[in-house]
Amino acid sequence: MAHARKTKPEEALPASFMRREERQAEAALAPGNRPMSTDAAMNLQRFAGNQAVSRLVSSGPSGRAHPVQRASSAELDHAAGQAVPPKKTKDHEIDDKGDVRLNPLWVPLSEFSGRDLDNSPEGAKWQYAVTEDGEISLGSEDVASLIPKGQLDRLLAGMRTKQPGLTADDLSGGLENMGHPTIAAHFDQVTGRTTSNPKGRVSGELYRIGGVWTLNDKSGRFMAEKVRGKPQTEDLERWLSGVAERISRQTRRRISYQIMKHS
Repeated sequence: MAHARKTKPEEALPASFMRREERQAEAALAPGNRPMSTDAAMNLQRFAGNQAVSRLVSSGPSGRAHPVQRASSAELDHAAGQAVPPKKTKDHEIDDKGDVRLNPLWVPLSEFSGRDLDNSPEGAKWQYAVTEDGEISLGSEDVASLIPKGQLDRLLAGMRTKQPGLTADDLSGGLENMGHPTIAAHFDQVTGRTTSNPKGRVSGELYRIGGVWTLNDKSGRFMAEKVRGKPQTEDLERWLSGVAERISRQTRRRISYQIMKHS
């Protein structure tokens, strides 16, 4: 993954998708109905005011803060389930270097806010994943549910200035169907590149039910019986309630949960 330039202070905007529409043409897709490249995803992040990617890929060990005290693997296993590889990583989720692609709307919980939930249209569907190191990342494989059609149309128009033949299907093909492995992406501290087949802990969806944001355990990659076995109900309750509490604390919004995949 190419190193991103450091973002200028004046570009640090609140997370609001497609804010810098006049620069959206930079997020060029590869020709044809192929997934969005990592560089393009990073550009889309910058349009949204999300600085996390730029920081992660531009800072090597010398540019990182002193490491913080983290929970042990055993503690993380108890709180959020064991870290397991995905049941599979689909071909379109892997780039030409063999690394997992970054979800176009990838954002760490520390960069997420209640405004992101409040501004999500009806029918919006986020996905979340607890990563191997115990952090929570969010993204979506249904980008169209989060970005209004008018903004997608403006994005397409801007991108056509560089790729005149780009179709709406091309754009959709590069934004959609990027599943949980692209959300649980792990960054190499030296190269800044994403690694292949990142491990994930409890993962699932986050969406509104009766006006209340609710998360579940529906992830065919990290929650499949093939890789995780059959979790006990008490374990799922602990994992999901813990994630709901952390997202609720960060966003200051009520977050509920329900067991679905392993109900």
